[in-house]
Amino acid sequence: MTIKFNVKLSSEDMYRFNMYHAYTSMQGILSLVMGIFVIVVIALSENLHDIRHALPYLLIALIFLLYVPLTLRIRSKRQIHMSDALKDVLHFEMREDGIAVTTDHETEEAVLPWDMIYKAVTTKHNLLIYSNRVNAYIIPKAQATEELPQIYAMLRQHCKDYRLHIKGDK
Repeated sequence: MTIKFNVKLSSEDMYRFNMYHAYTSMQGILSLVMGIFVIVVIALSENLHDIRHALPYLLIALIFLLYVPLTLRIRSKRQIHMSDALKDVLHFEMREDGIAVTTDHETEEAVLPWDMIYKAVTTKHNLLIYSNRVNAYIIPKAQATEELPQIYAMLRQHCKDYRLHIKGDK
């Protein structure tokens, strides 16, 4: 069985991937915890009810809470803009030897063998097929709606269960 579909990534798709990746890592979780911790300290400290004393702490909390999302937004736009491959339409072909990806301007296909898939994860908007801990094929669900059940079936057929995090999607 072969499944073919095309994907055109936007900076919003890349941003969603980067946000998921950041906030499921220690750095993202720690930045959230620290930002919330600083806000709790401000709320509970009697010395910080005066805005003049609390302002530096509020700025620190904002940095913890906003730095990651803002830098990821900028980085996502830059990634799409700077990469010729990501500007193109990505042609996916899921077949028996793995997942092949080509673009209109690339002559060679990149093939990710099934046994090299690190994990596959669904988020609200994307299917992410990781080749390692950092890099993933981003498949926006809205662009592969008809093929998703077949894609999930193929992933279940070729990948070990512990690598699949596609709960709720049949």
